[in-house]
Amino acid sequence: MGRVHKLTSLVALACAISLLASVAASAAPPRFQGYVRGAVTGPGHSFFVGDGLGFVFRDRRHAGTHYTVCWKGPGGDKRCWHRTTGAAGHLSRIGTDAPGHVGSYIVKWIVNDRVVAHWRFFNHVGD
Repeated sequence: MGRVHKLTSLVALACAISLLASVAASAAPPRFQGYVRGAVTGPGHSFFVGDGLGFVFRDRRHAGTHYTVCWKGPGGDKRCWHRTTGAAGHLSRIGTDAPGHVGSYIVKWIVNDRVVAHWRFFNHVGD
């Protein structure tokens, strides 16, 4: 019985360690982060035609990551930029005017032909 008890204890300990490791891994922030921000307002999901926008991207693990960011909106409105991140964990920013069309847009950040982040926003009629 002593041997079975020891084996059961070892299996339970191994399961507990595995569970803690998976919880710790899931609590870690994702490698990639992407969002849209207003020139003055910060991250948001509602902008106006002609506003200044910023596409912000971060790779928390590696420096020099090549990425593409594209917006796609109503009527096939699409625009893309190609950039490379700086140091690992630092923000990479692209400044542009908000699109000229009113409607819903989705922005996608792509690394190695894979979408790694996305963000939706609505573009309203400007002044």
